[in-house]
Amino acid sequence: MGRLIGHEAFAAVSATIPMIFLLISAIIGLAMATNILIGQAYGAKNMAYLSKVLTNSFISTGFLCVLISVLGIVFSKELLSLLNTPEDIKPMSLIFLNVTLSGLIFTFMYNWLGGVLRGLGDAKTPLYLLIVSTCLNIIIVPLLITGIGPFPKLGIAGSALGTIISNAVMIVVSYYAVLRKHALLNIHQWDFTIDWEIIKKIFVIGIPISLQMIVISLSGVLMVSLVNSFGSTVTAAYGIGMQLDNLAFMPVMAIGLSVSSMVAQNLGAKQYDRVKKIMKMSFVMSFACSAFFFIIIYGFPHLIASAFTKDETVIMFTIHYVRIVSFSYFLFSAIMILQGVVRGSGDTTVMLIFSVITMIFIRYTLGYYLSKHTVLHETGLWISIPVSACMGLVLHYWYYRSDRWKKRVVVPH
Repeated sequence: MGRLIGHEAFAAVSATIPMIFLLISAIIGLAMATNILIGQAYGAKNMAYLSKVLTNSFISTGFLCVLISVLGIVFSKELLSLLNTPEDIKPMSLIFLNVTLSGLIFTFMYNWLGGVLRGLGDAKTPLYLLIVSTCLNIIIVPLLITGIGPFPKLGIAGSALGTIISNAVMIVVSYYAVLRKHALLNIHQWDFTIDWEIIKKIFVIGIPISLQMIVISLSGVLMVSLVNSFGSTVTAAYGIGMQLDNLAFMPVMAIGLSVSSMVAQNLGAKQYDRVKKIMKMSFVMSFACSAFFFIIIYGFPHLIASAFTKDETVIMFTIHYVRIVSFSYFLFSAIMILQGVVRGSGDTTVMLIFSVITMIFIRYTLGYYLSKHTVLHETGLWISIPVSACMGLVLHYWYYRSDRWKKRVVVPH
């Protein structure tokens, strides 16, 4: 979008993504709760319970997804106003937000399916499916943006619609591909009897995760609101910086999700000694991933930013962002692993509390003060990110060492 439409389009999407993530946080949290319950049931070899978790999680999370989509579209203008979205990019932001929300059901289905498969110990299939979806996205989105050949020229709407189409195709393909490996996922054999006790467990575990995601999203929304006050050029630079951060965080987040699944299975099987081995190995892997992306992003920021935009001012703001924030990659890598271990036990409330402390009280408050009441301006926002990450690592490590999370296994043996 930055190169095909302009930095305004990239800024419009950058200003919208935190709100989209905020809206889908509840879905992500419930999908992760499903992952934990299935992992513990699978480790305990309780297949009857596992089958009930499948059906009840699909019904409850699917209903919530539809509700969020409808409410998000109805109040889309008000949501953008809350973000303090600059007037010159607000029309494009509104288009991107509404089109994305209209296809939210496919995002739900992928997150749910991925959580189920990881809970069953199958992390490869979600990867393969995501590769298919990403390749389709890379092909379809530019065609819909520019209107090449038989494709209509849709501009920024084409970016969101292309992603929806890619996800929809991926879901259809994945369902039939997964059935060959996991007969439990055959929807024709499901018992759709509502089990309110399981739904309660899904929400008890999932709501703190969702609220944690919402806190992270809210922090992102508040940060974007502050960034937007410095103009669309800084917003575009921040958007590029976030994309680079996401690129660095995704492998670590994937390792953290795998840790949750493996810890859940081993706690369900009462193999407590393996949990520490899993954590140590995952620390090494996540640190290596962070080092790899740090070297590339910190070492070649101009080259990378140029792939997003041709505007030299945006590129220079992006370089400034990268020089400060990229050091936090190592801090986040450790946090994600510690979260993965604790989350695997079903103990999710404490991470919500830590997120409120670090993302709202520290990051936003510090960022607001430094950017509005000192000469640092937007630099103050960038500084608040590694500072809050440092405090987050201290809190998570302290709780891991307390061993309180080991008493929270929730699935019956």
